[in-house]
Amino acid sequence: MPELSIELVDDEILDAGDGIHIPRSWVAVVTGIPDVPGAVRAHVVYDPTLRRAAAESIRVDRSGQGDEVTTTLLRDLRVQAIVKWAAARVVRVDGGLSEPETYGQYLTRLRADASRSEEQNLREAVRLYRLASVINDGPLKLVSEELGVSVSTATRMMNRARVAGLVDEATGREVLVQAREQQLREQFSGPVVRPGSSGPSIGR
Repeated sequence: MPELSIELVDDEILDAGDGIHIPRSWVAVVTGIPDVPGAVRAHVVYDPTLRRAAAESIRVDRSGQGDEVTTTLLRDLRVQAIVKWAAARVVRVDGGLSEPETYGQYLTRLRADASRSEEQNLREAVRLYRLASVINDGPLKLVSEELGVSVSTATRMMNRARVAGLVDEATGREVLVQAREQQLREQFSGPVVRPGSSGPSIGR
């Protein structure tokens, strides 16, 4: 079972937007990865241009004699998964409480709160979207899972948030593309009118 430890966390905490805060850099050390003979050390940074956490360097240290680091091992290493795991450990979420919450604390509280209004739900969708983007997770997937809606509904929620001016320009452009793609998917997977039929035929 892989284990993660975090080292050398930078004291500077960056505001990634929408209540998401993350250190400028840190080192993630992962041991116990199947077929990796030792520890993986990832130097991870928050890149303001990419608007997400990214691996700046990766090092694999063999456990000892009889082990070796090969190009095949390096090729199969899931760097993005390590970055996501580590970023989720160090990120903090300002949900309006007295203290910022950890990733796990925020999601636990969100799931337990069934009293949110539609506007509050929309704002949480924006926060979830940004949180997922920062840690290298799927933004619409996280919104869908944590708010208990379909991915298509999550897409529409984020598009409403874009129209309402609740997201920044870069996120707005991204959401607009996703909304258009979702519309195309729904058009192609929707009811089909066949020649000679009187209307839509589903599953015929």
